[in-house]
Order: sequence, then structure tokens, then C-alpha cells
Amino acid sequence: MDLKESDIKLLNYLYHNNREPLSKIAKACKLTRDQVEYKLKKYQSEGIIKQFFTLFNYHKLGYDSLATLLLKIRPDKIKEFSEKLEQDKNCLSKDEIFGDYDFYVNLIFKNEDEINEYVSNLFEENKYIISDYLVLKPFFTELYPMKFLGYNFSEDAYKIVDLKSTIKKTELDEKDKIILKMFAENARVKIVDIAHKLKISPELTLYKIRRLEKEKIILGSRMFFDMGKLRYHYADILIDINNFSLKIQEKIKKFAKKHKHIDEVILLINKPNCLLQVIFKSQIELQETIRDIKKLFPEESIKMKILFPQFEEKINTLPFY
Repeated sequence: MDLKESDIKLLNYLYHNNREPLSKIAKACKLTRDQVEYKLKKYQSEGIIKQFFTLFNYHKLGYDSLATLLLKIRPDKIKEFSEKLEQDKNCLSKDEIFGDYDFYVNLIFKNEDEINEYVSNLFEENKYIISDYLVLKPFFTELYPMKFLGYNFSEDAYKIVDLKSTIKKTELDEKDKIILKMFAENARVKIVDIAHKLKISPELTLYKIRRLEKEKIILGSRMFFDMGKLRYHYADILIDINNFSLKIQEKIKKFAKKHKHIDEVILLINKPNCLLQVIFKSQIELQETIRDIKKLFPEESIKMKILFPQFEEKINTLPFY
């Protein structure tokens, strides 16, 4: 799809503010409400927008540990293994990838012990299927606006999510959990639909939602795109840095935040130390980004590995409910 300026502006705004009423979105993007409604339906019917998903503070839900598994699977077992992951209560998302591995799997756990037990059981149960693997443990994640589309709102128009801090668990009642689950399935779910499910008034439902937002259990929402239909591609660049000091970490964050092709930065406890998600339209853009990364470390010894997501799956930001 060839994007017009109005599409670029609207997609940027929707990416960070997709729960807002159509009238407010229209005003921010200088469109009519009908134009926004028409474009939104078109993006969804054509598969450009695959999903509206919600971001949660997992620490407040009692889940303090994230892990990413890179897996090499026997070719004849890839489909079977993928279907098994879809039922996994710890699986946030999975991508089939091209490179040294076949799967990129994001997982969520209550603690480090659960990660270790999960990984041990997974490989014991699939020792004839998994031929190689790498476990990545993030301690810091930042998501950035759609800089690659060339349009940016002010800093106040979008939120950067930081998942590194440890916060005490918040106790939730069953109605709170239903609200979170419905938001996980569709970030644009209507208040009246949630109220109907809960069998309470829309006013009380809105009050409960505002409380979950105020307590920063609900952090915000994003959109999941079919990047191919926008004529863009993803690459995940794993970086192994010898001297991974606090100074280097801050340098990476600053660089990633400003670079127009970097969508996400993840700093890792183990080696490799860092993962940068790059969005690019051409091989030239990808090569330029790789050169920019190398220039960032003129005096450091680094190794890079590039993975290419091939098939993007639906994101489930609340698999354990």
C-alpha cells in the first residue's frame, strides 16, 4: 500500500493513542470523524492493522521475569511445535524467523526459578526436536514511535514503555482480571461491551478502568501491523559487546531513541547484551543502520547476528489469565 501524508499521520497517532474516541483522533490528525472511521476500517479489512493490543505492567501482576528463546527446530516439526506454543500460558508472542534459528519466542514468568524450570522441561520434552537454542533475559525494554514513516508527534503524544523496574504485586478482583483480559484481546474494546460482560454499569466499568490506568497496571496500547503490506521489513540485530558498562548502555539507549529505523531496544542480562529491532524498506537502509551501529562502538569489540522474522503471529499480552 502506498501511504499518503494523511495515512502516515493517522497511523502514527493510532499507534500510540488507539483507545481515544474517533472524534479526538480526527481532531489531532486534522481529518473528519468519518474519514478516520473509513480509513480505520480499510486498514483492518486489508489486513494492514492486524491487532490492537494492550501493554501491561507485569510486575504489578506478579510476573517479574521476561525471557526470549531462540530455537532451532527439526524442519518436519516446525508446524507442530508452533501450534503447541499457541496454547502455552507463558507465551506472549512468537515469530518464525530466518537465520541461525527458526523461532523467536517471548515468554513471561513470575520469577527466575520459573524460567529455569520451564527451559529445563521444554528441552527435556523436545530433545529430539530442538537442535539448538539461546535464552535471552531482558532487564530493560523501550518501544519507540513509528519513526521509520517519517512523521513524529511531540513527546507528549506517545509513551515509551520501561519494563525494567521491580514493583510490588497489586491484588485484583475477578472483574479487574476480566477487564484486563478483554483489553489484551482488543485494546479498542468498547466500555459498554466490558460492562455487559461484567454485568455492571458503564460508569462503574469506566471507574475500574481508570483505576487500573492510574495504578499503572495498564500502561498503554499499540498496533500490530502487517509490515509487508506497508512494504517494510523487520530485522532483529543481536549485539555482543565486550565492555557492557552503564556508560555503554546509556549510549545505546540514546542512539536507539534517535535512530529512525530502530523500533525497539532490549538490554539483556546475559550475552549477547543487546537486541535492536530494525524496521527497513530496502537492503540499503538495513546496511546503513548496521554501519551506524558499528560506528557507535569505534573502540569496542562487538559481534552482531541478524535474524529476519518471516511470519508474525498474533500477540497475546496476557497469556496467563
